[in-house]
Amino acid sequence: MKKILIIIFFGVLLVAVIGVVNAQEALPTGGDSFETAVKLEPGSYEGGVMKKGDSEYFYINVKPGQDIKIEGTFKALSDSMGEEYLTLYDEDRKKLTEIGATLEKGQQETFLFSWLPNTDKDLYKYYIKRECTWVKIGALSFELSLTDRYDAGSQTDAGDTAEKAINVESGEYKGYLSGKAGADTKDFYKVAVKKGKTLIVKVTPPSDATMSVAVYDKDRRVLKDEYASNPGAIVTNSLLITKSEDVFAGVICDRYCSEKLVAYTMNITTEGVAVEDEDDGGAVIGTGEDTTKDEAEKKGSNWGLIIGIIALIIIVAIIAYFLLRKKKQ
Repeated sequence: MKKILIIIFFGVLLVAVIGVVNAQEALPTGGDSFETAVKLEPGSYEGGVMKKGDSEYFYINVKPGQDIKIEGTFKALSDSMGEEYLTLYDEDRKKLTEIGATLEKGQQETFLFSWLPNTDKDLYKYYIKRECTWVKIGALSFELSLTDRYDAGSQTDAGDTAEKAINVESGEYKGYLSGKAGADTKDFYKVAVKKGKTLIVKVTPPSDATMSVAVYDKDRRVLKDEYASNPGAIVTNSLLITKSEDVFAGVICDRYCSEKLVAYTMNITTEGVAVEDEDDGGAVIGTGEDTTKDEAEKKGSNWGLIIGIIALIIIVAIIAYFLLRKKKQ
């Protein structure tokens, strides 16, 4: 009975090992240029040996809001040193990011890089170039993955302009920005607001990100912006709404904000009591004042009265002066 159990144990172990090995596909032979690049799907791959001067090209299609990540291990042969690079290009063949390693005999080195695109296109094509730049290198193993980094519970990336903003209401939302690891540095959200209310947009970043939050009116003019004082600081932007309309909240993480992907939490709330819009002809959002055209006309009339009185006093003084002078003569 004991022997049977041992046989069963090793049989199960062998099946598990075979399953793991089979899960990693052999990397297909790549093209010899961008034009002949071979398509890859997300998965695990094992590349073959390459010598100095060898290179091969692959590509993968990515949607806006999807984070492409390549994680793996460079491996040197047991009898040779070598140097290898993996480079990511956009469809215009512009280099986006690169990772490489110079290895001693038998040495291995792990690597990871990622890229998060913005909403400029409906679908992106990214090229991956593998090359040996020195002597010879061994098998390359890596995992190619696409992770959805969609904003505010949607199925897409929040646009980096007001025209591509996602509609949101009061509530808590999760969002993502690329920092230096991509082109997605701004997320815009559209919020319907009522006169008399105070809009509050609070963004909580990870501890290493320095973010900012701006609010724009319907004409894309900045009403108020707030900046984090240090990495990891929570940013709160609040302003009084003096006209009922749509405004835009921009959550920003530019190239100096973070070295890597930023996952943030955004809370949108409103406080106060909404009032009816009667005549907002001259109303301004975010100043805390409620100056209308009628009030402006009243102020203009008051100034006219003051100027008239001053002019009358001057005229009377001149007349009195001449009268006194005539009497003395």
